[in-house]
Amino acid sequence: MAITLGTNIPSLNAQNSLNKSTNKLTDTMTRLSSGLKINRAGDDAAGLVISENMNALIRGSKQAMQNIQTAKNFLTVAEDGMVSIGDHLQRANDLLVNMANETNDVSSNTAAVQEIIERLNEINRLSETINFNGKNMLDGTTDEIIVQLGPDSSAGSILDISRALTDCHTKAFGIDLPGNLNPEAKIDKGNGNKVVVPVSKLLDDGTTETKYYYEGTDTEVQKDDYEKLTDSAFDPTNENCRKYMQKIQDAINTITTRRGYLGAYENRMDSSYDSLTIRVESLESAKSVYTDTDIASEATNMTQNQILQQINVAILANANTLPQAALSLIGG
Repeated sequence: MAITLGTNIPSLNAQNSLNKSTNKLTDTMTRLSSGLKINRAGDDAAGLVISENMNALIRGSKQAMQNIQTAKNFLTVAEDGMVSIGDHLQRANDLLVNMANETNDVSSNTAAVQEIIERLNEINRLSETINFNGKNMLDGTTDEIIVQLGPDSSAGSILDISRALTDCHTKAFGIDLPGNLNPEAKIDKGNGNKVVVPVSKLLDDGTTETKYYYEGTDTEVQKDDYEKLTDSAFDPTNENCRKYMQKIQDAINTITTRRGYLGAYENRMDSSYDSLTIRVESLESAKSVYTDTDIASEATNMTQNQILQQINVAILANANTLPQAALSLIGG
């Protein structure tokens, strides 16, 4: 090889080898410090695409699991409300069974009806006020309630739980107290013996407003006209009690059916939650193949690259001294 001053080929070769070993050492230390096999796209382009797609499924699945927990809490609140309403209906049924027994006198039946009226008012209040995150649940205003059960946009990843809810107002159940069992109901003889019944409504400020209507209609009767009526419609006979009792029992059956839907949806969501748990575990395991650093392997690589770096530094130092040989040729 010619001895030259302008170009030191051995030095360039040593520099190139040193750069390579240093880059490899840097990459190895990056993987060890981060714990990740892929720290930038250039590390493994294909692996990056696969791992990021898996990561989207994992994160989406975890969020879906949170959605399921929230939905179950939603259904729990709804069921608690239905349980309370069901208790009021059961008590009203007990009272009606007692009233249907003709050994009772009118005063006893009147007292029983007063309790039924209060329980009906409480049912309406619960229907208006039970909500979850501001969403009313039992007032009949809820349409679809979609729960995102999965990490994607497929139809199988959603569940509409609105079927489990129902309008729990007494009017929706058809259990508004009939005039013949309402001590406050009166007969308007001047208008075809129509029965006028008082209807209490809960206002937004928490107070109760009472209006008067012809039974079975939306035709309102003014309070002054109502107060002028003198004939009572109250007639708590065995037959009237049993007719109304049947309506109460139908409402109980409706509440029970809806609670059955609630239980079915909760069980379905529990199954989805368990499935997502297994899915996340499997995806995490698969993703780790692409993303997680093999510490033992990288530690070996780091040692190897450190030794190569030290060797290349030593060789580069020697290579840089080669041009000094020219001095001896010119008597330096």
